[in-house]
Amino acid sequence: MDEQRKNLLKLLTTHQVIQFGKFTLASGRESDYYVDMKKAITDPRILSQIGEMMAEKIKGERVDKVAGPALGAVPIATAVSLTSGIPMLMIRKSKKGYGTSKLIEGELKQDDRVVVVEDVTTTGNSLLKAVEAVKDSGGLVVRALVAVDREEGARENLLKKGVKLEPLVTKSDFSSYKN
Repeated sequence: MDEQRKNLLKLLTTHQVIQFGKFTLASGRESDYYVDMKKAITDPRILSQIGEMMAEKIKGERVDKVAGPALGAVPIATAVSLTSGIPMLMIRKSKKGYGTSKLIEGELKQDDRVVVVEDVTTTGNSLLKAVEAVKDSGGLVVRALVAVDREEGARENLLKKGVKLEPLVTKSDFSSYKN
């Protein structure tokens, strides 16, 4: 494991973003760990580390926009945009019912090459919705980046749609880090 990933894992565990114990998840399922990404995206040290690591992953590639679905990924998209100099897009959960009724905020041009970012993935459903929103609006999703992958199907589900998911850290990483 490289130093950046070790440093991110240390930040995530020492700031209790990743917590170990017995937790009931929103789905009602039980888990022996919990990922509180709101703590990460509101902490400037962690957010800047995530932004730098994601920006590094796309450095030298032709990427026109960085997109993040609301709410958790918008700060991450902002951090990546600020670090890389690539303009960002915000993807709403649903079209607003007033004004311009946009689903995507920011300027997305036909065939823009887009990297979609996310804070945490489980099955990847919210990320898939964001990918579809970009595609439906004329963008080309070149890949997806996520801060934490819970390794519960997101990578496989995105691959079925032709999108490669690249996590900064995974459940396997922090499970071995804990030990």
